[in-house]
Amino acid sequence: MAPGPDPRHTVQHAAAKALTSKPDARPDVDTDRAADLLYGLLSPELYLVFVRDRGWSPDAWEAWARATLIDHLCTDHA
Repeated sequence: MAPGPDPRHTVQHAAAKALTSKPDARPDVDTDRAADLLYGLLSPELYLVFVRDRGWSPDAWEAWARATLIDHLCTDHA
């Protein structure tokens, strides 16, 4: 039997649904794409690659993740 959906993706999909309904959401990014971006960029695995393996500080990773998500999900980058 195949495993069920990852609960982390389910949570990210709910967040993406709320985000994509906001006025400043990029119209070219649908809920499924936004959920995938949140799931991948905010994954513990990617965090560990940057912070543990590559020596980034947690603050540097947080700033990068925030900037990347804003760039990919929002129309207004101010």
